[in-house]
Amino acid sequence: MTSPTPVFEDPIVFVLGVARSGTTLLRLMLAGHPRLFCPPEMVLAPFETMAQRHALLERRFWEKGGLRRTFIELEGLDVPAAKQRVAALSTLGVDEVYALLNQRIGDRVLVDKCPHLCNYPAAIRRLAGWFPGARFLWIVRNPGSVIRSLQNVNMSEALFEGSDYTNAEQLWRGGNQAIASCLAELPEQRWLRIRYEDLVTAPAPTMREVCGLLELDYDDAMIQPYEGDRMRSGPKGARAVGDPNTSTRARIEPELADRWLTGFDHRSVNAQTKALAASYGYDLDSIPLPGLSEVSRAMAEVLADVAKLEATIDLPDDLHNLEGRRFLLRMLSATVETFTEYSDPDWPQFHAVIGPTRKMFGDCPDADVVRTRLSLGAGRRYRVSGRIPPGTVYVGCLLHRRGGKIGAHLNDGAIARDADGRFELLISADELEPLPGVTVLKGEGDETELVIRQYFGQRSAEPPLKLEVALLANDPAAPRTAAPLEPNAYAKNLRNAGRMLATIVERSLMFYKFVTAGGLPIKQFHAGSGERLFPTPDNHYQVCWYRFGPEQAFVVRGKLPQARYFSLCLYNVWLESFDYTRHAICLNHTQLQVDANGEFTVVLADSDPGVGNWLDTSGHSAGYILARSLLLQGDAPALQTETVWLSELGAGDQPS
Repeated sequence: MTSPTPVFEDPIVFVLGVARSGTTLLRLMLAGHPRLFCPPEMVLAPFETMAQRHALLERRFWEKGGLRRTFIELEGLDVPAAKQRVAALSTLGVDEVYALLNQRIGDRVLVDKCPHLCNYPAAIRRLAGWFPGARFLWIVRNPGSVIRSLQNVNMSEALFEGSDYTNAEQLWRGGNQAIASCLAELPEQRWLRIRYEDLVTAPAPTMREVCGLLELDYDDAMIQPYEGDRMRSGPKGARAVGDPNTSTRARIEPELADRWLTGFDHRSVNAQTKALAASYGYDLDSIPLPGLSEVSRAMAEVLADVAKLEATIDLPDDLHNLEGRRFLLRMLSATVETFTEYSDPDWPQFHAVIGPTRKMFGDCPDADVVRTRLSLGAGRRYRVSGRIPPGTVYVGCLLHRRGGKIGAHLNDGAIARDADGRFELLISADELEPLPGVTVLKGEGDETELVIRQYFGQRSAEPPLKLEVALLANDPAAPRTAAPLEPNAYAKNLRNAGRMLATIVERSLMFYKFVTAGGLPIKQFHAGSGERLFPTPDNHYQVCWYRFGPEQAFVVRGKLPQARYFSLCLYNVWLESFDYTRHAICLNHTQLQVDANGEFTVVLADSDPGVGNWLDTSGHSAGYILARSLLLQGDAPALQTETVWLSELGAGDQPS
């Protein structure tokens, strides 16, 4: 049995430090000295009896290997014999096991590395009493590195078992405070505090200081910790406990001094931790914030912008206000997706920007709109290839320049294609040699995106475009690697999304206020380019703000123009087309019922008035009606409007 206060004359060294502070590296470096015997973690020091140790390791079974590995090294045992050897010690006191080990190692000095001791300050004091000549090596590390390392190590939660700590910051602060309190009770010549950062950046001077404490001559082998086995490994059942990465290293790596700080956010720790770190020479506030914090900050900025934009949505009509909030969230989704998922001009890909639940700036239900990010400049070329199906109503290609300015554009009439409709389009700001069957779209050099639109007359009967896009490399044989997701770039893209979101919402609201303040007389059609609303350049636009009361309807009369495509379509305050999946809100040139002269009468009403050309206002008594004439030949249609009582609608409102 253990005596109350055993006293050993044998020298011994205890390595202290919280987990992930570099205790394993320090053990391996000490193992390079011929006078020292440095086994892996034996998990002896926290306990007075082996029975106490056994009770803990029944739960933490992976830590049983250290003491077994020690006896394999000392007595040449195999794993089964080593297991039996340790089991035979179960009735002993820990002090007796230390005595046994000291007997086996001869004139060498035992080094016991035990990061558990930071959770057992009473055990540190007990060891100091058992071994009056003991030396204590205490290693500290920047708390940012320890915290980040613990967050990324497997089974790190097991390190908190048996302690009062529930997270990595508490473990670092509380563990080091406990060690400091114990060592402060000992003479200074019995202990030494070193920093992990000094150990990896200045290993020789640091180990000379260690040797001074241990009264040993310095040995160069101490700074070659990965030469030889040094009990880094072991067979199954007797594997060393400690840093699992030691088996992958061949040298001391100075860059490990601050590698983990890359992801550390000093705002995540409290003032007590910062003060303790400062006493060890670590200025946490000077550590640059990690890229991830920029993402969090950018997210917060975007969400704050959303809240500010929502506050501007204060219109007289509750339906308009509700649709405004839906529009805001739809555009948040659209802009974030556009700028974060499709933002790399070196890896372009087409994606749809308009659809039934993603609408803006007078979208056309009869058009597919796809976009790809690009970046023109000296030597940069893109190839767009695909197929325009025979009978396609219209295809247009449009470059947007920096700031959303309209750039160069062309339509299917200028795109060379074979009999099956296949084509190849080269996009560049450089002068390109003409190639047979290849169409060139020349930019100015500041273009940021390409938009391609396809219009349909009868969508269900007309096949869509097939498109591919690629950046043409100057050296086609050179391999290209896509950049990994990077926080600062992602944060920048989020902020770009926020700016675009504000532009879309503010321009939509500005146009509404301009119209309703008298900028355009209501119930009349007005021609406009829509230049600030990302238009199709080949379109001629005519817009009207309509309004009618209960039991009323709004009537539009006109004549089909000579155009590739023509339609009348309804929009809300936010320039979103009404729900065309469940309501008839758009009539194009193939759908309008006209008389023998090509003239039509269209009725806007909230319910079917029983006429041929009905546009369902879907509960809106006011909104926009937009007329599009695509590739218009001759004059734009003269569109006349009238507000009537539903009861007054008659045969004159039907095409003859």
